[in-house]
Amino acid sequence: MPHRGEAELEAERELIVAAQRNRADFAPLYERYVDQIFAYAYTLTGDRELAQDVTAATFAKAIEELPRFQWRGVPYSAWLYRVAGNLVARHRRRPGWLELQPNLIDEGIGPEDAAIASDRHAEVRRAVAELPVDQRQAIVLRFSGQLANREIAALMGRSEGAVKLLTFRALTRLRRRLGAPLPAERLAAAAGDEHAG
Repeated sequence: MPHRGEAELEAERELIVAAQRNRADFAPLYERYVDQIFAYAYTLTGDRELAQDVTAATFAKAIEELPRFQWRGVPYSAWLYRVAGNLVARHRRRPGWLELQPNLIDEGIGPEDAAIASDRHAEVRRAVAELPVDQRQAIVLRFSGQLANREIAALMGRSEGAVKLLTFRALTRLRRRLGAPLPAERLAAAAGDEHAG
Protein backbone atom coordinates (compact mmCIF):
# COMPACT_ATOMS: atom_id res chain seq x y z
CA MET A 1 0.00 0.00 0.00
CA PRO A 2 1.52 3.35 -0.93
CA HIS A 3 2.15 5.95 1.75
CA ARG A 4 -1.00 7.94 2.44
CA GLY A 5 -1.01 11.65 1.76
CA GLU A 6 -2.54 14.35 3.92
CA ALA A 7 -5.59 14.63 1.65
CA GLU A 8 -6.32 10.92 1.95
CA LEU A 9 -5.92 11.00 5.73
CA GLU A 10 -8.21 14.02 5.94
CA ALA A 11 -10.83 12.23 3.83
CA GLU A 12 -10.66 9.28 6.22
CA ARG A 13 -10.99 11.58 9.23
CA GLU A 14 -14.15 12.97 7.64
CA LEU A 15 -15.51 9.43 7.21
CA ILE A 16 -14.93 8.80 10.91
CA VAL A 17 -16.63 12.04 11.92
CA ALA A 18 -19.61 11.17 9.70
CA ALA A 19 -19.83 7.70 11.26
CA GLN A 20 -19.65 9.21 14.75
CA ARG A 21 -22.69 11.34 13.87
CA ASN A 22 -24.59 8.46 12.25
CA ARG A 23 -23.55 4.82 12.70
CA ALA A 24 -25.07 3.94 9.32
CA ASP A 25 -22.19 5.94 7.80
CA PHE A 26 -19.69 3.42 9.21
CA ALA A 27 -20.15 1.20 6.13
CA PRO A 28 -17.40 2.87 4.01
CA LEU A 29 -14.85 2.33 6.79
CA TYR A 30 -15.94 -1.29 7.16
CA GLU A 31 -15.69 -1.90 3.40
CA ARG A 32 -12.28 -0.24 3.25
CA TYR A 33 -10.72 -2.36 6.02
CA VAL A 34 -12.61 -5.64 6.46
CA ASP A 35 -10.42 -7.61 4.04
CA GLN A 36 -7.21 -6.23 5.54
CA ILE A 37 -8.26 -7.06 9.11
CA PHE A 38 -9.36 -10.54 8.08
CA ALA A 39 -5.99 -11.13 6.35
CA TYR A 40 -4.16 -9.90 9.45
CA ALA A 41 -6.19 -12.11 11.79
CA TYR A 42 -5.75 -15.08 9.49
CA THR A 43 -1.99 -14.53 9.37
CA LEU A 44 -1.87 -14.45 13.16
CA THR A 45 -4.09 -17.47 13.72
CA GLY A 46 -3.78 -19.68 10.63
CA ASP A 47 -7.46 -20.54 11.19
CA ARG A 48 -10.03 -19.19 8.74
CA GLU A 49 -13.03 -19.55 11.07
CA LEU A 50 -11.20 -17.96 14.00
CA ALA A 51 -10.01 -15.12 11.72
CA GLN A 52 -13.63 -14.50 10.72
CA ASP A 53 -14.65 -14.40 14.39
CA VAL A 54 -11.80 -12.00 15.22
CA THR A 55 -12.74 -9.78 12.28
CA ALA A 56 -16.38 -9.67 13.35
CA ALA A 57 -15.43 -8.93 16.96
CA THR A 58 -12.99 -6.21 15.83
CA PHE A 59 -15.68 -4.37 13.90
CA ALA A 60 -18.23 -4.88 16.68
CA LYS A 61 -15.78 -3.19 19.05
CA ALA A 62 -15.13 -0.48 16.44
CA ILE A 63 -18.84 0.34 16.34
CA GLU A 64 -19.06 0.25 20.13
CA GLU A 65 -16.00 2.52 20.58
CA LEU A 66 -16.84 4.86 17.71
CA PRO A 67 -18.28 7.67 19.89
CA ARG A 68 -15.06 7.71 21.96
CA PHE A 69 -12.59 7.27 19.07
CA GLN A 70 -10.12 10.15 18.76
CA TRP A 71 -8.38 10.88 15.47
CA ARG A 72 -4.56 10.83 15.76
CA GLY A 73 -3.56 11.52 12.18
CA VAL A 74 -2.81 7.90 11.24
CA PRO A 75 -5.05 5.54 9.26
CA TYR A 76 -8.02 4.14 11.15
CA SER A 77 -6.66 0.71 10.29
CA ALA A 78 -3.88 1.18 12.88
CA TRP A 79 -6.50 1.16 15.66
CA LEU A 80 -8.32 -1.79 14.03
CA TYR A 81 -5.08 -3.81 13.81
CA ARG A 82 -4.42 -3.18 17.49
CA VAL A 83 -7.91 -4.37 18.44
CA ALA A 84 -7.61 -7.50 16.27
CA GLY A 85 -4.15 -8.28 17.68
CA ASN A 86 -5.46 -7.93 21.23
CA LEU A 87 -8.41 -10.22 20.48
CA VAL A 88 -6.08 -12.90 19.06
CA ALA A 89 -3.76 -12.59 22.09
CA ARG A 90 -6.74 -12.90 24.46
CA HIS A 91 -7.98 -15.95 22.58
CA ARG A 92 -4.55 -17.59 22.81
CA ARG A 93 -4.44 -17.12 26.58
CA ARG A 94 -7.64 -19.15 26.99
CA PRO A 95 -7.07 -22.82 27.85
CA GLY A 96 -8.15 -25.33 25.24
CA TRP A 97 -7.25 -23.13 22.29
CA LEU A 98 -6.53 -25.24 19.23
CA GLU A 99 -4.76 -23.99 16.14
CA LEU A 100 -6.09 -25.71 13.03
CA GLN A 101 -4.08 -25.87 9.85
CA PRO A 102 -5.98 -24.26 6.98
CA ASN A 103 -6.72 -26.17 3.83
CA LEU A 104 -5.97 -23.58 1.17
CA ILE A 105 -6.09 -25.20 -2.23
CA ASP A 106 -6.34 -23.31 -5.47
CA GLU A 107 -8.36 -25.53 -7.77
CA GLY A 108 -6.27 -24.27 -10.68
CA ILE A 109 -3.17 -26.19 -9.56
CA GLY A 110 -2.52 -29.89 -9.27
CA PRO A 111 -2.56 -31.82 -5.97
CA GLU A 112 1.24 -32.12 -5.79
CA ASP A 113 1.75 -28.37 -6.29
CA ALA A 114 -1.07 -27.64 -3.83
CA ALA A 115 0.56 -29.89 -1.21
CA ILE A 116 3.94 -28.21 -1.73
CA ALA A 117 2.38 -24.73 -1.50
CA SER A 118 0.40 -25.70 1.61
CA ASP A 119 3.54 -27.09 3.27
CA ARG A 120 5.47 -23.93 2.39
CA HIS A 121 2.70 -21.67 3.76
CA ALA A 122 2.65 -23.69 6.99
CA GLU A 123 6.46 -23.48 7.23
CA VAL A 124 6.37 -19.70 6.76
CA ARG A 125 3.57 -19.34 9.38
CA ARG A 126 5.59 -21.42 11.86
CA ALA A 127 8.70 -19.34 11.21
CA VAL A 128 6.77 -16.09 11.70
CA ALA A 129 5.19 -17.48 14.90
CA GLU A 130 8.69 -18.18 16.29
CA LEU A 131 9.85 -14.58 15.87
CA PRO A 132 10.08 -12.39 18.98
CA VAL A 133 6.74 -10.64 19.56
CA ASP A 134 7.86 -7.18 18.44
CA GLN A 135 9.49 -8.50 15.25
CA ARG A 136 6.44 -10.64 14.48
CA GLN A 137 4.09 -7.68 14.93
CA ALA A 138 6.25 -5.44 12.69
CA ILE A 139 6.41 -8.09 9.93
CA VAL A 140 2.72 -8.93 10.01
CA LEU A 141 1.66 -5.27 9.97
CA ARG A 142 4.11 -4.53 7.14
CA PHE A 143 3.31 -7.45 4.85
CA SER A 144 -0.16 -8.67 5.81
CA GLY A 145 -1.45 -5.30 6.93
CA GLN A 146 0.44 -3.44 4.19
CA LEU A 147 1.10 -0.53 6.52
CA ALA A 148 3.93 1.95 6.00
CA ASN A 149 6.74 2.14 8.58
CA ARG A 150 5.34 5.44 9.90
CA GLU A 151 1.95 3.82 10.51
CA ILE A 152 3.52 0.77 12.17
CA ALA A 153 5.63 3.07 14.37
CA ALA A 154 2.51 4.92 15.54
CA LEU A 155 0.70 1.65 16.22
CA MET A 156 3.60 0.07 18.12
CA GLY A 157 4.66 3.22 19.96
CA ARG A 158 8.14 3.07 18.39
CA SER A 159 10.21 5.28 16.12
CA GLU A 160 10.31 4.63 12.37
CA GLY A 161 13.98 3.68 12.74
CA ALA A 162 13.10 1.08 15.37
CA VAL A 163 10.41 -0.37 13.08
CA LYS A 164 12.89 -0.58 10.18
CA LEU A 165 15.38 -2.37 12.44
CA LEU A 166 12.72 -4.79 13.74
CA THR A 167 11.64 -5.55 10.18
CA PHE A 168 15.23 -6.05 9.01
CA ARG A 169 16.02 -8.38 11.92
CA ALA A 170 12.79 -10.33 11.37
CA LEU A 171 13.46 -10.75 7.65
CA THR A 172 17.02 -11.87 8.37
CA ARG A 173 15.77 -14.48 10.86
CA LEU A 174 13.09 -15.67 8.44
CA ARG A 175 15.55 -15.98 5.57
CA ARG A 176 17.91 -18.05 7.73
CA ARG A 177 15.08 -20.19 9.13
CA LEU A 178 13.57 -20.81 5.69
CA GLY A 179 16.90 -21.34 3.92
CA ALA A 180 16.62 -18.26 1.71
CA PRO A 181 19.86 -16.43 0.90
CA LEU A 182 20.48 -13.10 2.57
CA PRO A 183 20.81 -10.08 0.22
CA ALA A 184 24.60 -9.96 0.72
CA GLU A 185 24.85 -13.68 -0.10
CA ARG A 186 22.78 -13.17 -3.28
CA LEU A 187 25.05 -10.31 -4.36
CA ALA A 188 28.17 -12.38 -3.66
CA ALA A 189 26.73 -15.32 -5.61
CA ALA A 190 25.82 -13.05 -8.52
CA ALA A 191 29.32 -11.54 -8.52
CA GLY A 192 30.79 -15.05 -8.46
CA ASP A 193 28.68 -16.07 -11.44
CA GLU A 194 29.89 -13.04 -13.41
CA HIS A 195 33.54 -13.87 -12.68
CA ALA A 196 32.98 -17.55 -13.51
CA GLY A 197 31.38 -16.64 -16.85
